[in-house]
Amino acid sequence: MTLDADKFHLAEQMLGDLEDVEHQLRQLQDGLTRSHRLATLGTMASIIAHEFNNILTPVISYCQLASKSPEDVELTRKAIDKALNGATKAAQISASMLGFARDCEDVNICCVGEVVEEAFYCLAREPEKDGIDLHLDIDENLWVAIAPVSLQQVVLNLILNSRQAMRQRGGQLHIIAKRDGDQVNLRVADTGPGIPEEILPQLFEPFVTKRDQSAGDRKGTGLGLTVCRNLISTAGGTIEVDSSPGMGATFRIILPIADPPATTAK
Repeated sequence: MTLDADKFHLAEQMLGDLEDVEHQLRQLQDGLTRSHRLATLGTMASIIAHEFNNILTPVISYCQLASKSPEDVELTRKAIDKALNGATKAAQISASMLGFARDCEDVNICCVGEVVEEAFYCLAREPEKDGIDLHLDIDENLWVAIAPVSLQQVVLNLILNSRQAMRQRGGQLHIIAKRDGDQVNLRVADTGPGIPEEILPQLFEPFVTKRDQSAGDRKGTGLGLTVCRNLISTAGGTIEVDSSPGMGATFRIILPIADPPATTAK
């Protein structure tokens, strides 16, 4: 009896230790996700600063002209319209960035189309300005079982990688999301230089893209795709990549489908 009791006590202690390790692992993963989110914001900061300057410059110019000619009603009206349009766009960009920075995952479903739209608001800069043709093919009112900020973090990371890969020569970026039974297939495909075959099997491992300067995540932390895989896996989904040198890269994400909230159902 004493031996059995000792074994039971040892097993109970080992189970407690295992639970502690799992808890610490979850904390580390959460910390890594938050750190990567902040790093992504830092990457976007230079893009957004440039675009804010593009928004403000015509607003300031028109206001200066209107102030010099207050009797010119048409010019004043045009200055007001420019100021309103610029301020509205700047507010949308700021709101999207604040939403992305917020560490709140109380909601565990999101609309794919809305998340993709928010991702491009965060970037502020239209892909066409970098010679990238954007093609969106997303089913309307398509909902998935993942927190909005998590899916946005994944989509932003993939868009930034594609943008970095195609900035020199331009190309095409396709984002496609379709319902497939009780799942949603989301694809992010670009026509960039592709991913070297030697690192493709380890692409989602930490620091792989950091070691290889041609793999897309050139100026990042080397943890972006690892975080993406963790976020998708936590939501019960999968993420894979198809690529070959000179043929671009296609990231395929499968997520569980979710019912839209009653207020948005059609």
